[in-house]
Amino acid sequence: VARGRARVVMDAYSDDPPEPGEVLIAPITDPGWMPLFVGVVAVVAEMGGELSHTMIVSRDLGIPAVVGAVGATSAIRTGDLVEVDGSHGIVRILERA
Repeated sequence: VARGRARVVMDAYSDDPPEPGEVLIAPITDPGWMPLFVGVVAVVAEMGGELSHTMIVSRDLGIPAVVGAVGATSAIRTGDLVEVDGSHGIVRILERA
């Protein structure tokens, strides 16, 4: 379980990257997103499964991740305080920005 401010990133190449301590919120990730994982406390992706890029990288880095969170990039806004429970697949918005 991790808490942090959300950073919604729709495009890994043009959007502002997450700051250390933030939670990366993305539609999906692939190897081009690797630099964005550095320093985040958790990752939430709208698409993916147990063997997806998001899950494999998050597991390797030891950070919580939730995939299959349909609508996360529209429900969560950059700056929202969120809690990510990777063991149970739960994402909570604790405070709106």
